[in-house]
Amino acid sequence: MKKLSVLFVLLVFFAGCRKKTAADTRSFYMGVTPWPADFTDAELGNAYTFISGNCDMVSHHFDDGVPWEEAWQQQAMPVQLQQELNTRITKTAPGKKILLSVAPLNLTRKEKAEYYTRADVGITDSIKQYWHSLAFNDPKVITAYVRYVSWLIDRLHPDFVNYGVESTVDTWDTHSFDLYKLFLAAVYTQLKSRYPALPFFVSFMVYEDPLALSLASQLLPYTDYITLSAYPYTSVSSSASGNTDPALFPADYFTRFPDLAPAKPFAIAETGYIAEDLDIPSFSLHRQGTAAWQKAYLEKICTLANERKARFII
Repeated sequence: MKKLSVLFVLLVFFAGCRKKTAADTRSFYMGVTPWPADFTDAELGNAYTFISGNCDMVSHHFDDGVPWEEAWQQQAMPVQLQQELNTRITKTAPGKKILLSVAPLNLTRKEKAEYYTRADVGITDSIKQYWHSLAFNDPKVITAYVRYVSWLIDRLHPDFVNYGVESTVDTWDTHSFDLYKLFLAAVYTQLKSRYPALPFFVSFMVYEDPLALSLASQLLPYTDYITLSAYPYTSVSSSASGNTDPALFPADYFTRFPDLAPAKPFAIAETGYIAEDLDIPSFSLHRQGTAAWQKAYLEKICTLANERKARFII
């Protein structure tokens, strides 16, 4: 999902994200990730400049694998990871709310995260293979992940923590999901013990398949918030013919999820929408997009967020 849509995430919210003023009536913070328009220092600087001037918050999203061995051994983290984190800390303006998002899953969203992609030279293939072989509920995996997330928390000092990015893909098999639930249960308990004042949650992927609600309902004990990851233009039934007009969405497309636990705070952890046609033959994905539909989508989710007194939209 993220591979298809990451280039569009900032485009949506660069137009809609702005600071709160006394006249605002929205209940929620708005922000983006510092994903740059191009991979240059100048464009990275521009991304943070935009966030500084127009957003209430920033989302620091870690989805490049996990440094399992370093976290388990409590050794120095990979040099490139430390450099990336230092850049994020330095460039984040004081006073911004921070969402820390960490993915324990790889990009299939149904398998354990691979080893950190830019690991130091000392991390051999045999070490990587060892960690790859461990089950999700192995005590070493749980401890290493808790230590990794804790390391990020202690440096970024976030206001919100998504410790289970996109946890409910609709292609999970039952056995693997059961192991993942055991992992989340242990990680959640340990993180809440370490940081009792912080909200910890997992994000639910928005699908119409009843399985999406079933998986989400099974994870309710391990999430303080109901948070969504939504890129509807790729999968909503109303776009099957290519038309992505958000006015055609099923009426309960989003609301089914916060309705699972109305007492829990609601948030949108990540979303995006296309403003022009999208054609990816390798994924058999052909969608029509317009700036007007993109604007309508932003208005739709902002209305939902205000009605549900959401904490934030990214």
